Amino acid sequence: MKKHLLSLLSVFFVAVGVLLGGASLAEAGNFVQVADTGVLELKTNEKWEREYRTKMGDVKIRFRNVANNKDHKRFHLIIWWRDPGAEQYTRVANGYSPRNRFGYAFKVFRDKNTGRVYFAMDAHGRVVLYGYDTFAKKLEMYIDSINFYSQLPLPRMLVRSDGDLELRFDNVNRTADPTRYRLFWDLDRNWFGYQDLNIPVYYNLPSSYDDSVYDKSVLEATNIYEGVD
Repeated sequence: MKKHLLSLLSVFFVAVGVLLGGASLAEAGNFVQVADTGVLELKTNEKWEREYRTKMGDVKIRFRNVANNKDHKRFHLIIWWRDPGAEQYTRVANGYSPRNRFGYAFKVFRDKNTGRVYFAMDAHGRVVLYGYDTFAKKLEMYIDSINFYSQLPLPRMLVRSDGDLELRFDNVNRTADPTRYRLFWDLDRNWFGYQDLNIPVYYNLPSSYDDSVYDKSVLEATNIYEGVD
């Protein structure tokens, strides 16, 4: 009965993906990865800050473990961006993230077609993708991995060989095929669309795996980044 229910849910999710995410596939994208911090395991009151300079622009990230804050606002994140030729940085992110067991990692992407900058926050069990909207002058959350179906608990964000982004789910030892979603910028919707690449994979996943290495608290958080206007 359980397997039958999972199959029905899988079919339903695929159908929704076709109707919503895969309705208007875009041409291949032009995303590049600007930076990858690796996991930041900060002690109390410790801060990590780094500046990345590229031909496409400069990004500066500061992430601090705040000693006196409650757990739901334990980490303070600030991100600045500077366009090529500009003298001053612009602050594009300023907010807080909850404590989690493994810490956080960040990847920075830039879409060379639109000039937009995106920040992927990885909490080892949940990934969110934010981008700075230069017209609205605010940070938008475009992708949250908890909104994508997978029985495998470890999501990550990467750049595909065709220049689009990909949200990929694995287990630690990678004994199962990953579940994968192609993410592309949809000019008509002015938002990300997605293509479900997993129809055969849904029926070839292990029935169980050791999930003790994952921090499920990140799935229970309302948001792993609470921005400040």
